[in-house]
Amino acid sequence: MTAGAARATARYRERLAIQQRNVVDNGRGGRKRPDGDDRDWIDVAGNVAAEVLPLRGDEALQNAVLRAVQIYRVTIRARSGLTPDLRLCWRGQAMNIKTIAWSDDRREIVMTCATGEAAA
Repeated sequence: MTAGAARATARYRERLAIQQRNVVDNGRGGRKRPDGDDRDWIDVAGNVAAEVLPLRGDEALQNAVLRAVQIYRVTIRARSGLTPDLRLCWRGQAMNIKTIAWSDDRREIVMTCATGEAAA
């Protein structure tokens, strides 16, 4: 293993899951959960290596409930198919994806994510 590869491996210490909403067409132009499945979100990728860095925390008032909102920068190796409609699950916390950007060399994806808020 090269020194650069070893540094990259050490950087991606955390593991997370990428999840999507568990919905299908209902036949009438809407969406619903699949019959017999009560999960709101399902994993589309598990055990994804990541670097997770907290950026700042805020308190937000939503529906008269004070919530602690934490913003993170999450970096993963490049992969296709990521959109803000997906979410990350890290250490049992749901993380809503706010922004997605490719690194200059297109080897990594850097996301801004938030915990402590309702899913979009």
